[in-house]
Amino acid sequence: MKEYYDVIIVGARAAGASLAILLGKMEKKVLLIDKASFPSDTLSTHFMSHTGFLDKLGILEQLEHTGLRKVGRMRTYIGSSFVEGPRTSYTIIPKRDKLDHLLIQKAQKFSSVEFMPQTSARELIWEEEEVIGVKLLVNGELQDAYAEMVVGADGKNSNIARWAGAEKYQSTDPIRPVVYGYFKGVAPLTEPVTEIFLHEGRIGFVFPMEPGRDCLGIEVHPEEFKPMMKNPEFTFKQTFNQFYRMEERLKNARLEGKIIGTPGMPNFFRTAYGKGWALIGDAGHSKDPCTGLGINDAFMQSFLLADAILQIDEGSLWTEVMAEFAKQRDRQLLPGFQMTLHYIQSLRKWTDNEVALFQSIAANPMVWNQMLPNLFKHLEEDSSDFPLLHQAVEMEAEHFGFKKES
Repeated sequence: MKEYYDVIIVGARAAGASLAILLGKMEKKVLLIDKASFPSDTLSTHFMSHTGFLDKLGILEQLEHTGLRKVGRMRTYIGSSFVEGPRTSYTIIPKRDKLDHLLIQKAQKFSSVEFMPQTSARELIWEEEEVIGVKLLVNGELQDAYAEMVVGADGKNSNIARWAGAEKYQSTDPIRPVVYGYFKGVAPLTEPVTEIFLHEGRIGFVFPMEPGRDCLGIEVHPEEFKPMMKNPEFTFKQTFNQFYRMEERLKNARLEGKIIGTPGMPNFFRTAYGKGWALIGDAGHSKDPCTGLGINDAFMQSFLLADAILQIDEGSLWTEVMAEFAKQRDRQLLPGFQMTLHYIQSLRKWTDNEVALFQSIAANPMVWNQMLPNLFKHLEEDSSDFPLLHQAVEMEAEHFGFKKES
């Protein structure tokens, strides 16, 4: 018997599971598959840029009730000095086993959504030049499943993208390896703060998760990755202890599980759609995790595609709607992509003079009294080679009440 669906989604993490929720609300018949079993962890930035999508998906309150801390401030260290400020809204930092599992459970509440874990896509089914389904490996047997659209939400190494012939563009090879781990017993600050350390050309992260558990990460130099992974726990702690006060704060900390590492994330866009198929999440767009945009970018793409499917249902032309989906995806993702690449490519070791001056300025209220009235102008001038940074700061400042002078 042939199985027919409105949409088959390959990949049940943030992008795929959120799309299944949105299509379930539309009473679409959806097959959601993933090769993994759940709950299970996966490589992740963890950081939620904001919680708006979680609220719209209907899992924010439930996720918060798992004990996650609300993080409302961000701190950046250079040497033994730092600057800190409030975020425009709080964020939460969940492990992916919790986040993805809750998304899948929410999707399964819709009777029109079927979820099949431990199920692999083996190839696309074509009718002339159009994708009409997927061959699935289920319990060791091949099965055919058919749909109006097959969506690849299967990550940066997407099989759906490869089989469909989706081309990459704006592609840049991985720039920085990333290593991270979950630690219990890190001495906390007085309130939850996302901490960023810019030290010796590396980036260190402290992400507060639940009370007593933090995600600690480092973007290291490319030549450091292989030596670090030979003895990852020791070298990770040795490197992290170089960050301000972290040796003291890690004295009673213990690693939960193991150190996780990747040589780096590729940076690219892929063709967003074709006849009978579309891509979302890392399958369609991937970038370095240093700016922590990945999960929210995945949600954004799911909402865009769900809206496109709704427009098609309402009678709009498929070709026009999907072209607009691709256009809007790139328009919304390109600024974050450009800022991420500029940030990570320009990152370097500070000179002794730069660190000494920052230490002096950070602790001197007279300097800030002099600088603050013209700080925005200095930023505009200093970022003339990359005006997007100035624009982004201006937009965020508006949330705090900034009004541009006419």
